[in-house]
Amino acid sequence: MWLLSNVLFEFTIYLIVDNITKFILINTKLFQLTINCLYNFISNYTHHYSSSKVLIAKKLPEKYLYSYHLKLTNDLRLQQSSLVQLLPRPGILKLHETTCSLNILLQSLASLNSFYSSLQRNINLSRFNYDPIVSTFLDLISQLRANHHTTEYKHANTLVGLSSFISKLSTIYPDLLTKPTTPDIAELFQCITDALNQSLSKQKLVYSKNFSVIGQVHNQKLTTLSLDFLNRMYIETEAQLHNKVTVDNIDAQTSYIIQYIDLTWLLHHIQLGSILKHTFSGQLLHAYCCNKCSHVRFCAEPFQILILPVSKTTITLEQLLSQLTKIEDVDSISCSYCSSQTNQDLERKSTVIKNGTILTKTIPTLSPLVNTHIQPFDQAVSSTANISIPLSTHTSNLATSYKSDRMKCQTLIANFPSILCIQLKRLFYDPVSRTTTKLNTNIIIEPEKILDLSHIHYTTWLGLIDSSMIIPARYQLTGICLNSSNNFHSSSMNQTNSNSKQYVCLYRTDNSQWFLSDNEHKTEINEIDNICRTLCVTENCYLLFYERCS
Repeated sequence: MWLLSNVLFEFTIYLIVDNITKFILINTKLFQLTINCLYNFISNYTHHYSSSKVLIAKKLPEKYLYSYHLKLTNDLRLQQSSLVQLLPRPGILKLHETTCSLNILLQSLASLNSFYSSLQRNINLSRFNYDPIVSTFLDLISQLRANHHTTEYKHANTLVGLSSFISKLSTIYPDLLTKPTTPDIAELFQCITDALNQSLSKQKLVYSKNFSVIGQVHNQKLTTLSLDFLNRMYIETEAQLHNKVTVDNIDAQTSYIIQYIDLTWLLHHIQLGSILKHTFSGQLLHAYCCNKCSHVRFCAEPFQILILPVSKTTITLEQLLSQLTKIEDVDSISCSYCSSQTNQDLERKSTVIKNGTILTKTIPTLSPLVNTHIQPFDQAVSSTANISIPLSTHTSNLATSYKSDRMKCQTLIANFPSILCIQLKRLFYDPVSRTTTKLNTNIIIEPEKILDLSHIHYTTWLGLIDSSMIIPARYQLTGICLNSSNNFHSSSMNQTNSNSKQYVCLYRTDNSQWFLSDNEHKTEINEIDNICRTLCVTENCYLLFYERCS
C-alpha cells in the first residue's frame, strides 16, 4: 500500500512539471512571434509612409561649424559632405597673417612619422644641452601629433600656440616673420631646418648608425674610414676622373664614378652630423659632356628640397620628375679639357712672337667648384680638379670666349633622402615690374600611388643591371602644401604682402587618414582621390612631402 501511494505521488509530480514546461515553451514562442510581427509591421509602416519625405538633420552647434574663410577652401567641391566630415578638429592658433605659412608647414612636418620617430630616437634633452628652439620644436610637433590620434572632437578642443617657437626663431632670423610680409613656405622650411641643424650638429651623431646614409654607400668599407683617409681617397678619385672620362670609355671608369659618389655622400654627412640632414638631404649628380671633345665631368650637389620647374602644360608629377633627367644644352659652362688645350696652344704661339709685336693673354680655365675640405651644405662637389666655390656661383666667372663650345648636361639622383621634399616652381619674379607671376598649371597627383624613382637613379644611367647595385626608391605621399596666391606685387621673390599668399595643406596621419588643415581648423577627408582631382589642388599644389617606404 505504501509503495503504491509513493508511485502515484511521483507520477503526479511528473505531470505537473511536464505541463508547466510545455506552458512556458508555448508562451515563449508566442511572445517571440508577437514581437516579430510587431517589428515587421512597424518597419513596413515606416518605409511606406516616410520614404518620400526628406529627413531634416539637427543643426550643429555654431562652435563646431567649419569656417571656409580662405579662398582656396571656398570651392564647393571641397565642402561636399561626401568628401569631408562636418566636425573639424582644432589646429594652430594664427597669431597674424604672416604665420599662415608657418602653421601649414608645421602641420605637414607633424604628419611625417619617420621624421618624428627619428627626433625621438636621436634627441636626448636630458643628456645634451640644446638650443631652446630644439625642445620647443619637439614639444610643438608632439602636441600636433597627439591631436591626430584623438577620436572624439570634444577631447581635442585646444588650439596649439606658436608664440614661444616664433620668438625663438625670430632671434635667429629677425626679419623672417615680420608682420608686413609673408615668407614663402619653401624658404621657411629651409630656414627652420638650418636653425635646427646648427643646434643639433653640436651633438656628435655617427652617420654609420643611420641606415639612410650608409645604406646608399656601395663600398661599405668607406664607412669605417677616418675623415683624413676619405679626403685622401677623394683627391685620388678626382685625379682619376679629371679630363680622363669620355663618352667612349665611360664604362671603364664606372668604379671611379661610383666611388666618387660614395665619397661625396659620406663627406657631406660628416661635415654636419645633424639628424635633420640625415632625414631630408639627398644628392644630385650633374654630368657635363663637351660637344667638341666628348669629355665628361661630374658634379655632385646636395639638396634638401628637390625643385622641379613647372611649364604651362598639364602634366603628372611622375612625368615632371622624369624631365629632371632631360639632356639640355648649356652655354654658360666651358669644357676644362678644351680650355687647357687652347691655353697650351696660345702659350706655344706666344713664344714664337718676337719683340712683343702681338700681346697674347691666356684665358683662365674654370673657377674652382669645391675643395677637398668639408663643404657647407649648399655647395656642390665636382670631379674637376682644384675646385672650391658653389656650383650656383661659378658660372659667372667663366671666360666668355669659350661660350661657343656648347656642353650638354644631364641631371640624375645619386642619393635619395629618407623624406623627399619636392617644390613645384610655380612662382617667377620679375625685378623690373617687381611682380611675382604664378603659373596655375595643372599638376596631377595620385595620393595613394607609390612613387618609384629608381629609373632616375645614376646607376640606371650607367647601365648597372645588378640588383645589388640598384638602390630601391619607393615613396608614399604624406603632405601636400597648397599655395592659393595669384599674381602679386612684391619687393622680392620670397617676401610678399601678407594678403598675397594663403596656404592650406592636406596631410596623412599614421593610420592613413587624411586631413585638410586651414590654420585653426583641421577637417577629416573621406575621399582624398576626389579632392586631389579638383582644380584647387592641381592648380595650387606647391610643396610635397614624400616618405620613403621601408
